[in-house]
Amino acid sequence: MDAPKDKQDLIQRIRVERERLGTLLGNLSENEMLIPLGEDGWSAKDHVIHIVIWEKRLVEWLHVVERGEVPQQLPPGMTWDDLNRWNEQTFEENRERELTDVLTDFNHLADEVVQVVEATPEDLLMGVDSLDWRSGSPLWEMVAANTFWHYPEHREAIEHWQEGRTSGR
Repeated sequence: MDAPKDKQDLIQRIRVERERLGTLLGNLSENEMLIPLGEDGWSAKDHVIHIVIWEKRLVEWLHVVERGEVPQQLPPGMTWDDLNRWNEQTFEENRERELTDVLTDFNHLADEVVQVVEATPEDLLMGVDSLDWRSGSPLWEMVAANTFWHYPEHREAIEHWQEGRTSGR
């Protein structure tokens, strides 16, 4: 995916993709939100929890960056090669959460993510020489990876499940 041209473009992409995901979720019944979608056992609720957890991490990391520090993104002893294991661990830790709590967090974080990105100086977000948060990548990539690059992956998993249900009838 191409880089956003500036902070406002970054924020607009977050809003557009978040709205697409929110619209899809809004069209699901409570029961549909709890049905496992595939072999991994994740329901739509679990996909939302996953998004919420990563958005919370992003907000925390951006607050650390605001202080001029480099965020510790991974738990001690883990590398990015352990990402699937970390996601699975997070899934297990959160699978019993109530749907209403998950959706409340999801709705609250939509605004919080945009607010923290808006508060981050544009040169820090967009600059190639921005704080080295991960292997020299610009900070906007951390934002994209936890927002508008991330949302479609989970939206598409839910849409694929929906298509399978409608074509199987």
